[in-house]
This record gives sequence, C-alpha cells and structure tokens, in this order.
Amino acid sequence: MTSLHSHLLDAATAELTESAAPARIVEGDPTCSEWVIVDTTDLEIGVWEVTPGVFDSVKQGIGEVVIFLFGRGRIEHSDGSVSPIAPGAVVEFLPGWTGRWIVEETTRKLYTIYSAPVASE
Repeated sequence: MTSLHSHLLDAATAELTESAAPARIVEGDPTCSEWVIVDTTDLEIGVWEVTPGVFDSVKQGIGEVVIFLFGRGRIEHSDGSVSPIAPGAVVEFLPGWTGRWIVEETTRKLYTIYSAPVASE
C-alpha cells in the first residue's frame, strides 16, 4: 500500500536549519531556525524557532496562524491586546497585523502563512 504522506515528524524535536534573524530587532540578539515543510505560491507551512529577544513584526499581504510548541513570552498587538507565548497557545495574525514579540525563553512554533490582501476595517 502506498503512503499518502511525505513527512512524519515531531515538530517539537525536529532538526531545524539556521534562517534569517527578525528584521526589526528592538532588544537582544535573537537568532532563528526553521524547517519549511510546504511552500507554494500562496501557502507556507513550517516549524520556526527563535531565541530570546524583542522584535517588531508586520504581516503585510499575508496572514499567519501559529501554534506554540514551547517557549515563554508575549506578543503585544498594536491594538493593545496581548497574547501569551506558551505551549499550546494558538494565535492568528490577520493580514495587515503589526505588533511586538517579547521572547523570554527560546520559542518554537508550528506556523501556516497564507497570502491575502490586507483586511479592511
């Protein structure tokens, strides 16, 4: 019988490769690593890890849904709300989202990024 899956992994322990650091570092020297599992024109799914630090983020023309596997900190959204970085937490970043990541312990997430126009208010 032919298998219908091409990857089988434990996202919490999968070996990742070095990737670019966050573009807008505010404090510290965070470094990143990742494994891109799916990458098509409109969709990217993968595992991403970042070491402690503070950085700003913008989701221009894309949205993202993340599930945190481990780590600790918080995400401060531009509307003043705060999301925890903690194992099992799920956060959605709508297209056009802006905010700040405060990473207190090395953090790993499973992510899905999708192309989308900026949501109008």
